[in-house]
Amino acid sequence: MNASPFSILRQTRPALWAIGAFVCVLTLTAVLIGTTPGHRAHSIAPASFVQDEPTDAVVDPIVEPTISAPLYVDRPVEASQSGFTPLGDLDNLDQKTALTFTTAGAGVQSLQLPDDFETVAGKVHVTLQAKYELENSTEYATPFAAMGVYVNDTFVDLSGWGYQIWAEIEAGVFQAHVDDAAGNPVLRIERRFTLKPNKLHGFYLSETIENLSSEPVKAQLISSGAIDIAKAKSSYGGDRRRVRYGYMLPADQQGSSLGVMVDDELKNRSKLLGKKAANQYGTKEYPSNLIVWPNEELLPGASRLSWLTLSDRYFIVAMHPQFDSSTLVPEDKLLSGIALVDRLVINPYASPLDAVQVLRLTGQSHTIGSGESVTNTLGVYAGPRNRPIMNAESEIASLNMPEMVVSNLGGLCAPCTFSWLTDILIGVLRTFHSIVGDWAVSILLLVVLVRGCLHPVTRWSQIRVQRFSVQMQAMAPKQKAIREKYKDDSKKQQAEMSKLWREEGISPAGMLGCLPMFLQSPVWIALYATLFFASELRHEAAFYGVFQNVLGWGFMNDLSAPDGAIPLPASMHFSFAMWGSVTAINVLPLLLGVVFYLHQKYLTPPTQATLTPEQESQQKMMKIMMVFMFPVMMYAAPSGLALYFITNSTMGIIENKWIRAHMKKHGMLEIENIRAAKKDKGPGFLQRMTEAADAQKQLKEHGPRQPNPASKNNRRGKM
Repeated sequence: MNASPFSILRQTRPALWAIGAFVCVLTLTAVLIGTTPGHRAHSIAPASFVQDEPTDAVVDPIVEPTISAPLYVDRPVEASQSGFTPLGDLDNLDQKTALTFTTAGAGVQSLQLPDDFETVAGKVHVTLQAKYELENSTEYATPFAAMGVYVNDTFVDLSGWGYQIWAEIEAGVFQAHVDDAAGNPVLRIERRFTLKPNKLHGFYLSETIENLSSEPVKAQLISSGAIDIAKAKSSYGGDRRRVRYGYMLPADQQGSSLGVMVDDELKNRSKLLGKKAANQYGTKEYPSNLIVWPNEELLPGASRLSWLTLSDRYFIVAMHPQFDSSTLVPEDKLLSGIALVDRLVINPYASPLDAVQVLRLTGQSHTIGSGESVTNTLGVYAGPRNRPIMNAESEIASLNMPEMVVSNLGGLCAPCTFSWLTDILIGVLRTFHSIVGDWAVSILLLVVLVRGCLHPVTRWSQIRVQRFSVQMQAMAPKQKAIREKYKDDSKKQQAEMSKLWREEGISPAGMLGCLPMFLQSPVWIALYATLFFASELRHEAAFYGVFQNVLGWGFMNDLSAPDGAIPLPASMHFSFAMWGSVTAINVLPLLLGVVFYLHQKYLTPPTQATLTPEQESQQKMMKIMMVFMFPVMMYAAPSGLALYFITNSTMGIIENKWIRAHMKKHGMLEIENIRAAKKDKGPGFLQRMTEAADAQKQLKEHGPRQPNPASKNNRRGKM
């Protein structure tokens, strides 16, 4: 198994080892002696020496190899019994971030949000970053931790594996020392965590390298960055974790502009994982590390990195520069002090959902004079994936980071999910909520508004479809007679069919009457995506919490989760990929099945062709399957989405019945009225095009028609 970020680096830690050899008639055994904490070799390579065949010859003992002491070592400190002091208070809602720390690299043990919880019960706070330990293994990874430092091109491990090297100066401030082989101090490394001011999400991490020696020292710090956000407990909608970034153009193109551009690739985190490949043991695993930046595929050309985020459906962890939001220098908005970002995989044999990645940050190399120091500060936003919240933080807004918040499902739906449309829909939804104060009611109003705006198109489309259906039904006997009469002459049959269509005044364009309905699809997809990603719906009860406050019922207590009408015992819980987790009997999907059946019954136009009994049976079976499969697919869907589908289908039924009643009232479905209206209107565009094509064909086959002597034009020519 590939090692974790820390154990990968531990393979290069210094150690002293010795091999004692004793000569025996039968065997020769090498004895491995343990390491001492203060002096660890860059790599540990245990070996044993066994002679293949016994011999009576006298063999000189193996000479112990000479191992030179490491040039630089970390300095152990007294272990902290109580651990490091946390930053932030989970009970203080003015603080948006709470940090706990680990002695492993003075990194983040956990990053939690005081005002966000895992469930509506409000007992467990959302954890966006946490130390990850592989089960039944010593492998682990710590986010935002010191991994090591290169001192004059010699690597020194700073993870503190086996003993503690980091000391706490004050809450959130830690230091470690690096000495030379003689025990003289060389470097002091300080890590300072500072929470952002109240009402702001995240923290700042300043790393300082101070030269304590009398000579210049070349130093380069290696740290871990953000670790994967934990996978969602429900798999409905698939894995929505993504990697997004902001960038600036090359200096000659950026000029004095302070604008930061946002990628539009919507890269799923699986792109960062890469593809599994067979290793030397014949099993498949993910690459141990891949470069994230600089990466031509991720950040093309000479573009410069401003920020990098790991996000899921509702939350973001973003690494960004610290700067004055009133800055006038574009370079201040770049992620400075970092030369390379790559990703490491802790469990490379795991499934795509379970594999855990951590970003590794390789700092710039500095030559530090005696008594001097260098400091680099990294900003971290850790909070809701929500534009209004992010825009309220001036530094985040100045980096244009809120633009990364898009309601787009990706995949095949990505091209037809227009950002400008989803922005309008979420804006209207928020406006409705500001008026009525309930998100469920706001969803109902939004669906009604959208259907109202699309009603003219829907009405036009349904009238054309209904008319065309009546015309085709009236013409069906004549079509059947033509097929029987010319069943052996397909060309004649086609010609007679075309002639019949012209005589009946039916245009093939009538078949396109349903096209506007399909053109509405982007609107409904956008509305679906808007509700799916709306963080405002998370943990919000429907209809002013009446089911909870009045009936004491957990029904629809969270619009971002299934309605949970009848909870099931834990032993009966189950889940499927892309379908979600089932923890209760949900009522809304069952109601949706009934509504969808009625929707299909009233909105499906009558069959235009005569079907065989087998075809009728197949069509009936397909209708049943669609009515059954749609609620099944939506069974674990968020109740907010189920409410949207129910409302939309119900509105569609009402709208369809009203349009049909209107058509019947005005005789618009009477075949005689349709023919009369068609005659008064004259031939349509496609019919005129067909007649023009027939005339052109007549001209080629028979030449121009002879003039009629009785015509007025002919008489004028003889005068």
